[in-house]
Order: sequence, then C-alpha cells, then structure tokens
Amino acid sequence: MHFAYWYFTGSGYFFMIVYHFISSEFALKALRDRRLKIARINELNDPFEFCAADFSDANTRTKLEAFRNQSNERYGVICFCENYHDPVLWSHYADGHRGVVLVFEIPNDMAIRIDYQPERFKLAVNAAIQRDSFTESDLNQLISTKFSSWGYEKEIRMMCRLNDHFCQMDSKGKKVYFESLSLESYGVDALKLVGLIRGVRCDLKPADIASELLAVDTLPVQDARLDRSSFQIIAGETYPVSGVRSFSACCFRV
Repeated sequence: MHFAYWYFTGSGYFFMIVYHFISSEFALKALRDRRLKIARINELNDPFEFCAADFSDANTRTKLEAFRNQSNERYGVICFCENYHDPVLWSHYADGHRGVVLVFEIPNDMAIRIDYQPERFKLAVNAAIQRDSFTESDLNQLISTKFSSWGYEKEIRMMCRLNDHFCQMDSKGKKVYFESLSLESYGVDALKLVGLIRGVRCDLKPADIASELLAVDTLPVQDARLDRSSFQIIAGETYPVSGVRSFSACCFRV
C-alpha cells in the first residue's frame, strides 16, 4: 500500500512519495508527452490563494496584490497529496473516481507542505514596503498557507519557475507551462513517475496505458477499491504495464 514518506538514497538526496489526482484523459496526455501541466497562481481553485495574509490596510493590500501578480508571471505550482485514501479527493480531483492517481517521487527540497490555519496571518509587510519588494520567504509563506477547511487535502506543492519549463500556446493563444517527468531511475527530471492507481470507476484498461508509454517503459499500476472496514480507498496488488510506443511516435500537444 502506498503512503507518503521521506526516504534517503545512496546518492545523498531525500525524496518523498506524493500523489497527483487527475482525469483519465489528462493522465494519458501526461504519459504520452512525458510532462505535467503547471498550475498558475491566479488560476488555483481557492480565491484565497496568496491572500492568506491579513491585508485590511489599503497600502498592504496594494503591495500584496502587485506581488501576487508579479509572482504569477514568474512561478506556478504542481499540487499533490500526502496519500490517496480519501474518497472526497477522488470525487473532486479525479473525475468522480473515473480518473487516476499518478504516483511521483520528488526531491524533498522541492516539496512544500501546506500549513492550514483558521485565521489569516500578519505578514511583516513594513520591511517589504520599505525595500519595495517581497522575499522568497514571503513567497513561500503566502503559497503554503491555506484556510483550515482545506486540511483534508493534506496537500504538498512543488513550486516551478515558469521560464525554466516547457511553454506552449493553447488554442486561445494563452501560454501553458509544463514540468517534464521521467520514468527512468537515471532521469534528471524533478518529477519521477513511479506508479499509477486506477480509480474504482476508471474505464482505462492496461492496454490504454501501454499505448501511451514508450517501449522502454514499465509502469507499476494498481487498481483502487473500497476498503471493507472504513471509508477509505485502498489499492490492490501492483502489476507492471509495459509500453508499446516508439520514440518516433512522440508528439507534444497542449
């Protein structure tokens, strides 16, 4: 059974296993294109994102709104969860259990654990206003603080610099950014895909998954099911799915 944990490798790095809920359609795209879409700060589903600080003061509010817009042009996030067991997460983020969970290994120094708070915090804005800028520490605090009602998500985030990643224009002429992922143990990508869990209502067959993997890939897959003694989702035995695509079949589309 998968669960979130830190571990140490002989190479001297700590890693964490995390879970990304996604629809089947976009999961297949991620496998095919070997990348995951980066969410923009101003488009996250909580309107209080980046607004966890108390900005009752008009001057503070103006400065923070400017900082948020500036950060939105420079950074994005990829959202994960510590575990996959909560059925509400599957309902909200995996197409009503018809989607999947992609299991990733990420470096611990890139993992930002969300701090859930019942009240908005006081940001030390006076110093920031005096120097006319906010720091990386300010950014991390703002991006990692959410209202306590979101606590069931047990969210882990990875901050991404937009100018360091793939960027394409979508059909509406809008920039879409991506983070590359790898399945190889020797890959240098920050996102290492180490598994896939099919939802309890997922129609994807192993052949569908295999059709989007390269012939050199083998991905551990599990099928989610309802636990018999609790309101939790658990996963069955792992089975390998090997890819069938050639390198020449790679095609990147938004």
